[in-house]
Formats: sequence, structure tokens, C-alpha cells
Amino acid sequence: MLVLESERSFLALQNHQTLIQQPPDSYKYPVLTLPNEIICEIFLQFLPVYPECPPWVGTLSPTSLTHICRQWRDIALATPTLWRAMYIPLDVDIPFEHQVHELDKWLSRSRGCPFSIIIEELNLHSSGRDFIFSSALCARWEHLKVFLYQPPFLTIEGPMPLLHHLDLAIEDPEMDPDPIVLGEAPLLRSAILNHIAAVKVVLPWGQLTSLTLNHIYPDTCVFILQQTSNLVDCTLVLSADSSGPWPDVKLLCLESLILVPLHFNSTVPGYLETLIMPALCSLKVEEQLLGYEPIEALTSFISKSGCKPQDMYISGGRRISKDVYRAAFPSVKLSFEE
Repeated sequence: MLVLESERSFLALQNHQTLIQQPPDSYKYPVLTLPNEIICEIFLQFLPVYPECPPWVGTLSPTSLTHICRQWRDIALATPTLWRAMYIPLDVDIPFEHQVHELDKWLSRSRGCPFSIIIEELNLHSSGRDFIFSSALCARWEHLKVFLYQPPFLTIEGPMPLLHHLDLAIEDPEMDPDPIVLGEAPLLRSAILNHIAAVKVVLPWGQLTSLTLNHIYPDTCVFILQQTSNLVDCTLVLSADSSGPWPDVKLLCLESLILVPLHFNSTVPGYLETLIMPALCSLKVEEQLLGYEPIEALTSFISKSGCKPQDMYISGGRRISKDVYRAAFPSVKLSFEE
């Protein structure tokens, strides 16, 4: 009996030794036994949810998945949706020509998928602008965010049939008067613009259902909002302006409005009352924009618009207590910045 036990132990040790001495390449890692479809899905879960963009270099880039092993590289390169979003940050210390080459590779790997891209480039080379806004690439953009510094005349060669969201910021100290005309964009529904982009860019305003205007003057707001008849939600970050009074603007479809000042002293009292929004359900406003009598300003606005807001969020420093607001608007769900 003792001999049999000894033989079993010896055989077990032999088997273990044989396993240890096998070449590493002969060992099959469990993860590599998964079907390609499962690995592909794991890869997709590794990325931020589209249209958010992963970085184009580094451990959080899909390129890192091509460096693990040949099988994973083949799967990654054969999955177009891994390459349909790209973020090029401002501080990339890489020659511009290489950036363009890398973008071209991602566009090729994405095989015609609608594309989302963020380009934080303060001084985009003219060749870069020509490449980004060439007709071939314009046809691919679905979500486009770009920052341009002092752009000369910007040409957009072709239509943007897939463009759904545009986020454009421009810094132009010389204020070049030439407008930037966007190509045909029948699906454009959402836009975020800074003050210079809002003045320079010509958009199909009537198509938009969502609009954010940053660092914007009320006069510019009036000009734009008069053309945005289908807006459902709107955010206005106002710069101080004493040029009022302003004409009324009717936004019959608007359901959500955020109205905040750019700076603490960017007071624009009376502007809210010029917006007539009968469908408004949600309002966020900073108290300083309501003037010296916030309750009266809100009451006047609601009465003039004929709206029945369900939620109101009062932000910024307050002179009026929460209880006074609640007594004035008992049927509205009120929230306050603490």
C-alpha cells in the first residue's frame, strides 16, 4: 500500500515537472480561448461610450490593444467601431505631419463608420485645416469638436451629410470679417459655439434642437435665437452688456433653459423677460441675472411666457431665502446651489 502511494506521488511530481518544463508558447492562456466575438466586445467596452473620444496615444487608446499579441492585434484592426472616435489633445508633442498620418490610419481602419473627433489645436496649420475640412473627411464627421486660433479664411469644401453635433471655438484677435459657411448638414441638430464662432459661422439654425452659446453677448443671442425656432434645450453663458433693452424672442418649442453669467459681475438684468417660452419645463438661472427683485422678475417671466415650469434651479449667491422662493412658487420643484 505504501509502495502504491509512493508511486502515485512520484508520477504526480513527474507530470508537474513535465508541465513546468514545457515551452511557454505551448501554454494556452484561458483568455485566448475566448471566441473572437467575445474578445471584440471586451475591446469595445474598454473604450468610452461613443461619441466620447479615446486618446489617440497611450494606454487608454485602442492602439494599445494592438501591442498585446498577434491575435489581439488582428481582432482590433478588424473591428471598425474601435477606430471611429479620436481625441487629439493640445499638448501632444508630436509633429503635425505624424498626427495627420495617424488620423488617416484611424479613418481607414474605421471603414466608413461615422466619425467623432476632438481636435484641441490652438494654431492649426493651413494644410491641417485643408485636410480636416476636405470634402472626403467632411462626409465622415458625425460629431466634430475643434478649437481654432486666429484662422484665416476657412473653406469647407463639401457637404457634411452625417454631422449631428458641432462644437466649435474660435480665437481671432484680429476679428477677420469673413464668415465661415458650413457645408450642407441636413442632420445637424446640436451645436456649441463660443462668442466668435457664433458671430462668424453660418449654420442652418432652424434645424437645431440643442444650442449652447458660451461667452455670448445678448445682442448676438437675439440675432441667433430669432432663427432657432425648433430649439428644445438651450444654454446661454452671458457676457455683460448694457446695450439693452432687447426685443422679445419667441421660442415655442423650448423645454429647458440654462441662463448663467460668464463672470460674477456679468449682470444682464431684464434679459430673461425677453424670452417667451410657453413650453418651458425646466429653468436654471443665476440669481444675479434676475436683478434686484428676483421673485418679481421670475413671476413676470412666467406670466409673460405663459409657461408652467416644473423645475427651477437657482444658482449663485442668493439675497432671497429659500422659503421666500418656495412661498412664491409652491407648485414648482425648487433647487438651490449650496
